[in-house]
Amino acid sequence: MPVSVNCPIRYHADPAFRPDYNPPGNEIVFPAGILQPPLFDTSVPLYLTYGAFGSIAGHELSHAFDSSGRHFDANGNYTDWWTADTVAAFESRARCFVEQYSHFSIAAPDGTRVPVNGRLTLGENIADAGGAAAAYAAWVRSRSAADFDLPGLEKRFAHEQLFFVGYSTFWCGKISPQVALNRVLSDPHAPDFARALGTMANSKAFLGAFKCPVKEPTCELW
Repeated sequence: MPVSVNCPIRYHADPAFRPDYNPPGNEIVFPAGILQPPLFDTSVPLYLTYGAFGSIAGHELSHAFDSSGRHFDANGNYTDWWTADTVAAFESRARCFVEQYSHFSIAAPDGTRVPVNGRLTLGENIADAGGAAAAYAAWVRSRSAADFDLPGLEKRFAHEQLFFVGYSTFWCGKISPQVALNRVLSDPHAPDFARALGTMANSKAFLGAFKCPVKEPTCELW
């Protein structure tokens, strides 16, 4: 049976709804406008809310340790406070994300394929992976009777799988080839489809929940 998905909020496209991590202030800001369906809803099971809003919260927190945020210490000072060995290990693992996302591409208006800039989008891709992993771990620790079955889906999807359904629904959307081209050339965020596919490929929990043939994440930082 086909499933229709409604996406009333494009939090990542509209600055009015966009959460933000501020390195100098070492703070995260969540606009109240995003605390509504499909990202946050007290009437749905916790696995959906953790998958959606929980992953966003984890994403912003992960920015404190991404390719840019790692340069700021606890007081917001720009300094290299990591050891040389830590930096070397980080950069080695980060290269995997650069290569992974560089294999995604969008269709330009002239029909050619334009690759995603894996280095430009590195910080956001790291935060996507970290956010999903942190949210899943938090949900597992908080599982309760609030994780009730969804009518009609209880025999098709396990709660572990529906966590990732909750994560993926807010990446649905459609844009013109020209807008897609403009974004892939200048936006530090990868295209929505790449953010969903890339994050799932980097999630050990997703690979296990859906019994994928490949068990190990494509890229893993933490």
